Amino acid sequence: MKLITDRGWAWTPAQWELMLELGPGWGAFDSTGLLGTALTTPYPEMQAISGVLVASWAGRRGIGTRLMSNILDIGASTLYATSMGEPLYTRLGFHPVGATTEYQGVLRAAPGVTRAATPADLDLLVALDHEVSGFTRPLLWERMLDPTTPYTVRMSESGVIATRPSPVGSIIGPLIAPSASVACGMISDVAVGAGQVRVNTDNAEVGAFLLEQDFEKLGGGCTLMVRGAANVPGDRSRYFVPASHALG
Repeated sequence: MKLITDRGWAWTPAQWELMLELGPGWGAFDSTGLLGTALTTPYPEMQAISGVLVASWAGRRGIGTRLMSNILDIGASTLYATSMGEPLYTRLGFHPVGATTEYQGVLRAAPGVTRAATPADLDLLVALDHEVSGFTRPLLWERMLDPTTPYTVRMSESGVIATRPSPVGSIIGPLIAPSASVACGMISDVAVGAGQVRVNTDNAEVGAFLLEQDFEKLGGGCTLMVRGAANVPGDRSRYFVPASHALG
């Protein structure tokens, strides 16, 4: 959390715990303590890399590159890169295949198109997620459906949307839907009364809807990158918001 604060990230202790439950993490250390981290979430199809974080006081020493060297030879990899990290990942052999844009705002009306998901929906959600995201990750869905975790999962007739709390409201992800219009309705359903809502999407229609609802479009965004494969798997036309930038 000291590194998070130093770099202005928004991860919480609960998010670190989830990530380290879903996959291994590497740390760089010296006599003063932890200098940097790199995490990987292994899926059968490819690994999602995240949490590549180096303290500001330890920058420009090659620590990020050395941390990445522990995990790049495992197989095909994907990650979401900030503008700061993208040059490093390009040097390491990643290439861009997409991007997300961040929107934040408050919604005040809901159409009521979703229902609460339960553990009985696990197999359906795992299958739907595999079809759309391309990743096989039953443990993630078990955790999200566990009532003791911070996630809230809701389903529509042919989609799913999950939220997790942020310090000022909630963050949406993943969002799977058959069309952008359905995705917008599902966002409305979970965003009302949730305070400041954050949505990272690559879909122009969803982005336009959020702007119509007076959301703010924030600068930067993240680039989806891949190494060791031509592209990410799955039917990404229905994957309107990733599970998170960390999980793919």
